[in-house]
Amino acid sequence: MILQDKVLKLTEKETNIIIYLSKTKDAVGIDRLQSEVWKHHSKLETHTVETHIYRLRKKILKTFNDNDFIVSKKNGYQIT
Repeated sequence: MILQDKVLKLTEKETNIIIYLSKTKDAVGIDRLQSEVWKHHSKLETHTVETHIYRLRKKILKTFNDNDFIVSKKNGYQIT
């Protein structure tokens, strides 16, 4: 990702998260991200999504000083 002449190196999953979230105006829940981005349909509790979102937010904050690119809503995550 290149913006403002700054380069942000993203993993494939991070790229897929941003693409998926950018396609909807509504917040996307963890279960939906697991099934659509990871193709994981189990009801087992996992923190994979939260961990990826956390790391992605840190990268975006460090590179672009933007702490509000991905926001947490009551029913999931959303790109602002």
